[in-house]
Amino acid sequence: MERDNERISWVQSELARADLDAMVCSLPQHVLMLSGYFPVVGASVTVVTQAGQVHLIVPADEKQLAHHGWADRISTFEPGSLKMITSAAKAVLKPLQSTLRGLELTRARIGFETGPAFEPASYVADYFYLGAIRRVLHDAVPKAKLSSARRSLRHLRSVLTGSELARLRLSCKVAQRAFEQGAQQIRTGMMETEVGALFTAPLKIDGMKIRSAHRAGGEAFCMSGPNSEEASAAYAQSRSRILKRNDLVLVHCNSHVDGYWTDITRTYLLGEPDRRKRKIYEAIFEARAAALAAIRPGVTGAEVDHAARKVLATHGFKKEFRHATGHGVGLSAVDHNALPRLHPKSRDVLETGMVFNVEPAVYIAGYGGVRHCDVVAVNENGAELLTPFYASAGQLWLGSRAT
Repeated sequence: MERDNERISWVQSELARADLDAMVCSLPQHVLMLSGYFPVVGASVTVVTQAGQVHLIVPADEKQLAHHGWADRISTFEPGSLKMITSAAKAVLKPLQSTLRGLELTRARIGFETGPAFEPASYVADYFYLGAIRRVLHDAVPKAKLSSARRSLRHLRSVLTGSELARLRLSCKVAQRAFEQGAQQIRTGMMETEVGALFTAPLKIDGMKIRSAHRAGGEAFCMSGPNSEEASAAYAQSRSRILKRNDLVLVHCNSHVDGYWTDITRTYLLGEPDRRKRKIYEAIFEARAAALAAIRPGVTGAEVDHAARKVLATHGFKKEFRHATGHGVGLSAVDHNALPRLHPKSRDVLETGMVFNVEPAVYIAGYGGVRHCDVVAVNENGAELLTPFYASAGQLWLGSRAT
């Protein structure tokens, strides 16, 4: 990847505002944001200075992949070997110390990650330094002044650069193909897990067909019939339930290309809608249109949430819309506190370049749930819809061909 000078400029400005000489980060989404490299097992560390220098420290077996980013310098370490049993926190100390000394940061003001965090899964199991990163930094440069960079990082990751947004558009296009292919194959008699697999496979296969992509993946989940009502929870779960005629089939997807994540949901109908289902779909798409129309720079997240919530309440679904209208995505996948939050109490102000989901929904206990979740970017004119597929209720009603 080419060096993202726009991102580096933003980081430099934020470091100056926060009165920091440098920032040291280890969470994969932050390493990606600061160096262009999406770590595999989470043990990588990046150092960025107010002068715009970017140094990356990675496990030796990730060095080849790390060159796909745009760090000025890459150092390696061995988190483990046959010679000794150790940990990444211990193994990274010397190369981190060498990097900080080489950048003349031994007495500097250094910001680092603190507090809880949602982190997209970059592998089956990820390594997180958590509180150990402060101890490692203290041991590496004991005379440096260490302070939390949480506020700075939270704002930095809420807005994507032009280059980052281009990568996210690729992720959305891959997801679109997965939804289109999967929807063509949904049939009654299938298990939810089978349907989830239909949508998951193309995320990985088609993602790696992109010439510039180095890693792609994600997961899709299916919740059908009465189970679809439970999609209002903080997670989705595919089960062994068999799809039946006239079922609502909610498919939720989080996918990525090189670490830039989508958050998308479509709810299909195995048949034609009766009066009740038609009313639910019409209410959700009207709420979606209202939310999209409200999006523009300077508007608060609460205003966008109110636009969608007001429509659903007018249709009689006030209590059935159980969660916020949206939250930040892109570098985050599922983090309900990622900026900007489209929440009834949110004071977050929308800025050009912010990316988030818009997910109006109706959940009825014992009956089912319908959610339509899009990925949206803010531009100077309002909202750029990055997931324009299946954009009307009628396209989601699969009719007799799915039975």
